[in-house]
Amino acid sequence: MSPALFYLLLAVALIGMELWIMQLSVFWFMFIGLGALLTSLVGWLFPQMSWVSATALFLVFSVIISVALYRPLKRWQNKPGAMPGNDALGQSAQVTQPISANKQGKVLWSGSEWPAELAAEEEAFAVGETAVIRKLEGIRLIVGR
Repeated sequence: MSPALFYLLLAVALIGMELWIMQLSVFWFMFIGLGALLTSLVGWLFPQMSWVSATALFLVFSVIISVALYRPLKRWQNKPGAMPGNDALGQSAQVTQPISANKQGKVLWSGSEWPAELAAEEEAFAVGETAVIRKLEGIRLIVGR
């Protein structure tokens, strides 16, 4: 097996593992896979390249790619995105268990019953009243009038 074919197979395995298993959460498999892919490309351009040269290129390419892409990809990964459930904000929910300032209650929203608390400075809700969802905290809804 030539170094070019070996590093091509390694690149496919590492990049595939990053995409399928890690789902772009770690990046290291992607970085090393891209280093292997570049090594394979150089191996195809220079078929007389030895295993030692190919391995040295692989290490150099992997380090350069890791240094160059780590920060931008980390920023992209940590960029705030739309939070699932924000569609609930501003919607109405039916109170099924009384909610007061010192007691958590329950509301019916989107076909399910949810734990609910009063938003700051809000008045208590009795069963049957309609509350408006102001905020989400985990699986708890913060409601007001």
